[in-house]
Amino acid sequence: MTNDRPESSPDSPMNTPASTEHSTEPLGLKRRHFMGTALALDAAALLAACGGGGGGGDSGNTSGSSSGSSSASSSASSSASSSASGSGSASAAPTQWVVSTWAGNGTASFTDGTGSTAVFNSPYGIAMDRNGHLYVGDYNNQRIRKITPEGVVSTLAGSGGTGFNDGTGGSATFHFPSAVALDSSGNVYVADYNNHLIRKVSPAGVVTRLAGAGTYGNVNGSGATAKFDSPYGVAVDTSGNAYVADESNHQIRKITPEGMVSTLAGTGTAGFEDGTGISAKFNYPSGVALDTNGNLYVADASNNRIRKITQAGVVSTLAGMGSSGAVNGAGVTATFGNPSGVALDNNGNVYVADYNNHLIRMISPAGVVSTLAGVELVGHLDGLGVTAKFNHPSGVALDTSGNVYVADSNNNRIRKITPIF
Repeated sequence: MTNDRPESSPDSPMNTPASTEHSTEPLGLKRRHFMGTALALDAAALLAACGGGGGGGDSGNTSGSSSGSSSASSSASSSASSSASGSGSASAAPTQWVVSTWAGNGTASFTDGTGSTAVFNSPYGIAMDRNGHLYVGDYNNQRIRKITPEGVVSTLAGSGGTGFNDGTGGSATFHFPSAVALDSSGNVYVADYNNHLIRKVSPAGVVTRLAGAGTYGNVNGSGATAKFDSPYGVAVDTSGNAYVADESNHQIRKITPEGMVSTLAGTGTAGFEDGTGISAKFNYPSGVALDTNGNLYVADASNNRIRKITQAGVVSTLAGMGSSGAVNGAGVTATFGNPSGVALDNNGNVYVADYNNHLIRMISPAGVVSTLAGVELVGHLDGLGVTAKFNHPSGVALDTSGNVYVADSNNNRIRKITPIF
């Protein structure tokens, strides 16, 4: 991409962000994102029959992707994966999954509250802490939100205005926070997309800068001397190292707890190539997540693939042939449509927010791809996974009971997918 964006300083008294190019949506998603109008269907009766809860559907039309619908509609319960157990474990695979609406009412605005009384505006990245609290990068609200296990939504940090002020709670500002991750101490790491920064939010809501100059670029170094270009995803390992999907640099970066930034993988040029370290290529990488062995998984959005990076920096392709579609199958026989977010359970199953397909997919440790929930049509419908509808889901997270949470970005809702055994 061309470097025609104006430079700005994080110390500017006006706190003008470094770029306004990505004013509504990250580039990797924007490149092949077509909008659809939400489909309105009432699923209350179906959801009640399944033992679920939450909201029903909205009204609209049936526009959306139609490719590969027959294969994408197969249930994940018949996949080769052993179970989907979040941070815990289960004795058997679920027989089915039920989708409900956990928070948000579909309105694009801002309100704290409980369940459907809360309001979001394009929630993108989500992360779950060990106590069952979900953290949300509320992208267009410029805030980091927190949801308790009871569904109570509050604001951890962010005034709602754009900028890059550090501070506590509502005195801090962000510019399109796209992803969040947590460390073992409960600190929240934020990919501050349009500020080209990685921020850190303490449990008390104190926001500081971990790394980034606040202007776009590609520079390794310490803290504010380093540069990113539209960081989209972030994950944190047990040692406190942060891993960043540096979207427009087409690289995966690593930040030590001291703020030292290096390049883990990627040449910096958009493309596709497996390999080691900077010999590998990505194409607008978005979500990242770590397994229990320290392997990093990457939603390589514009390559329509899920990649895996070992601790030694060896990059391989777990699933996806590279073309856009929604075909289930093993490894490179499967297809995705701009995968955005990834998460893992303790059994090594990878969960994927398949953004342009409006699906939640699951990949077994052997690389077998199945569809957990969604029907490849834009909409909002709760119910069984094989009938539920999403509208450009962008983030996924799991709790210790094996429930899957989804940032349903264009529905402005947080959805919950519950396994039924």
